[in-house]
Amino acid sequence: MSGLSPSMTKNYFPNEGEKGALVGLDRNLNAAELHATRNRVSVSPDLIRRLGGPLGYDAIEAFGSAAQAELSKVFDLGDIIDLMLLSQLPDMEVAPSVEQQVEGDIAKQLLRRISAGDYLTRQQVHDRLPRATVMLYRMGHPRLWAFAARQRLPKDAEKAIPESFHRDITGPYTTPEEAWLGMYVADATRLGKLNTQVEDAGLEEDRQQRLRLGMSLADTYRQVWSSARGHWRVSPQTRYIVPSRFGYCPFVFRVAEGGWRRDSFDGSHDRFMATEGYWIDVERERLIHLGAPDPHDAWLPTARVAAEAPTEADLAVARVLSGNIIALGAGQKNITIRLRQKNRTLNFD
Repeated sequence: MSGLSPSMTKNYFPNEGEKGALVGLDRNLNAAELHATRNRVSVSPDLIRRLGGPLGYDAIEAFGSAAQAELSKVFDLGDIIDLMLLSQLPDMEVAPSVEQQVEGDIAKQLLRRISAGDYLTRQQVHDRLPRATVMLYRMGHPRLWAFAARQRLPKDAEKAIPESFHRDITGPYTTPEEAWLGMYVADATRLGKLNTQVEDAGLEEDRQQRLRLGMSLADTYRQVWSSARGHWRVSPQTRYIVPSRFGYCPFVFRVAEGGWRRDSFDGSHDRFMATEGYWIDVERERLIHLGAPDPHDAWLPTARVAAEAPTEADLAVARVLSGNIIALGAGQKNITIRLRQKNRTLNFD
């Protein structure tokens, strides 16, 4: 799509030309950014076969009766390829950011652990968890949201938007086009350099009070909570949420009593957002209360040590999951995965 008229551009970028509008990058889209939006990179068959060997795919009979059950116990090939790239890219880049270097180091550690068999299957996780509703969220790559994305877009970024694409349910303060550009074009690093207080961005509404979605391996627990607290199609009875990238689960959160809020979107089922919760600091056996987003600190949640101590169930869930890796299965499509459900035994056969 190219040559957008001013009126069309106005629809894509709601604040353009208004008081408090944000200015993006003072340059045009480059070839690296455009290729990222097309993403037609392929991996040769021999490399896929070789990678499948150490991951256990070669031990599964392709058309055997147990193939589906066995494939649910391995890692997705695409996730491992992403981990391998993340682990090597900082060595190729001239000036990787501190976050990118940290993420590369963590990716190397995860690959070593996976190679050594230091991970759990969903069945093992289920059997070790107490009887509580525990949901895992499969987080995507870091992506800027709404007014934050607007600050990182090249002048002609709209030319990269395809004629047909998945249109996110966005609400009134951004658009599906802008959400798409935030996912595929905008650089989601160095959040501290972004403007956090912008007129006409809907920042009086809690659901707009964040800069980024998705998850980096280098994220702190506050950033993970900010990105992962919603919106999700989950039961408001969900007690624990476990954001995960590539099966890695660095943090476990407990949603506060009454901490789920139901939001409605036109043309979509209602979704839920967590407005208050706790990070379960299992090492120090304490809860860190996560409150309202702070506009003076990249809209990260306010955090303080909670007066209440964690329950035995809190610590039990966190001990099973915090810092651990779960093999979520080959080609896993579900974004939300129930690891355990209160008063119900899940079947993995």
